[in-house]
Amino acid sequence: MRNRAVPSALGLLLAALLAPAHSSIHAQEHISVRVIPRVGLTSPDSYFYEEFANFGNDEPTEWTNGSLGRALYLGIALETGYEDRGIFLRGELAHTFEGWLSVVHGVIRPRVLFDPPEIIYTALDVPTSLTFAALQVILPARFEAAGIRPYGLVGGGGKWYHFGSPSEPNTVEAILPSDGFTATLELGVGASFSLFGFSFDAQARDDINRYCGKTQHDLVYSGGVRWTLRGPG
Repeated sequence: MRNRAVPSALGLLLAALLAPAHSSIHAQEHISVRVIPRVGLTSPDSYFYEEFANFGNDEPTEWTNGSLGRALYLGIALETGYEDRGIFLRGELAHTFEGWLSVVHGVIRPRVLFDPPEIIYTALDVPTSLTFAALQVILPARFEAAGIRPYGLVGGGGKWYHFGSPSEPNTVEAILPSDGFTATLELGVGASFSLFGFSFDAQARDDINRYCGKTQHDLVYSGGVRWTLRGPG
């Protein structure tokens, strides 16, 4: 099911982006369509989750917490809009690589007679990747500075979390997260500019969602080359 969901999401994004062009055939001279291959970095919240297995005076206190590290971000975006109106619709599909979830399992054993409490920590690394699918509204500024035109963006979509097997056997029964999907809200800023005859796009955004019982903020910093597929007539 998970492998079929990503291509289906891309199909829906492409259909939503191209629909305005087909429904406004008489105004195509004002429509531009661009494809933007993107590369960047994700910087997630350092604190991803914390779960307690036992919490009390009679039993050892036992818990697991995890934190996501930075990961390589690769994606592809398709952008369309009316040049004279200055508002664009952008769909983006992306995936992260070389990501890890650092897991720490802790146990505090109760005091025995005059011995102090014993604290035992076990660390595990879990390979992790994220898949993003989003539809964004791009709102360019009405001005340019030194050939740079900033813009704001707001959008929404979905995010898939994928977790592999721990690097070491989970002999301590640490509580590990499971694969899943969640809806996202996207807020960000960016800028478009030209250099050496190419058009570039740089962007920083916050992908906000709920997962593992808390609000997650996955910051994405990325850039790409804007290749024009259809320019204004």
